[in-house]
Amino acid sequence: MQKHILVIQDISFIGRCSLLAALPVFNAAGIRVTPLPTALLSSHTGFPQAYRRDLTQDMGFALEQWASMDLCFDAIHIGYLAGAHQLDVINEVLFRYKTEECLLFVDPVMGDWGKAYSYCDDALLQGMQQLCQKADVILPNRTEAAMLLGDPYHKGPDSPKDLLRQLKLLQNLGSSSAVMTGISGQPGYIGAACLSPGMQAPKAFFVTQVKGAWPGTGDLFAAALEAALLLGRNLEQACDIAVRFIAECLKNADPEHKTARFGAPFEQALPWLVDKLLEE
Repeated sequence: MQKHILVIQDISFIGRCSLLAALPVFNAAGIRVTPLPTALLSSHTGFPQAYRRDLTQDMGFALEQWASMDLCFDAIHIGYLAGAHQLDVINEVLFRYKTEECLLFVDPVMGDWGKAYSYCDDALLQGMQQLCQKADVILPNRTEAAMLLGDPYHKGPDSPKDLLRQLKLLQNLGSSSAVMTGISGQPGYIGAACLSPGMQAPKAFFVTQVKGAWPGTGDLFAAALEAALLLGRNLEQACDIAVRFIAECLKNADPEHKTARFGAPFEQALPWLVDKLLEE
């Protein structure tokens, strides 16, 4: 039976990120998507003066209408929230649709490059920590991991000892599995590490780092990893596929990085991803 995921995320019209990145990945993988947008943005916030429309009220209206439908999901993804005021709606979603069979993925979008986003306050941080307690898999980047744990952010390579400590602490928030993105084993390489129950040590995957900041790669990574899990891969396999998928996306990138803020050109890499997901 076709898998079905509820994706709670913003729509940024320009920038190949958020729902506009996640939807094609899930669709290419043969996974049905129901989006519940949290906000509309004229572009991602890496562009100046982005217009933003909060969709909290619209989310509530959607849930009212959905109440008359026989809806169930194999997974729920929670990403960008417009603020802590949306947590009530999120908790209502989980009350209605989070079952034992339904996986909960939490990508706690709060910051990057060592800094919190401007809209992220203590209330949103605490709300994300509470959502992580309910999650099956959490997917913070290095900045968000530090925020969740109350750790100082550090630049530089991530040692196996540091990764084990951080991932175990992330698991201790309540989730059964943790994935941390944006890690570096040595200069010039970037990747992700995962830890799930039964693993004695984290498993890290690295690819050559492409210069430039490419918005949306975290959203693409999360969608690829979640698609792989929904199609029967284990966490290590899913993490490996997702890391290599991002590398495939950036093979088509502008070599001068002038278009980096428009996001990674993932479209041509989707056939590669489908092939990997369907491999026996």
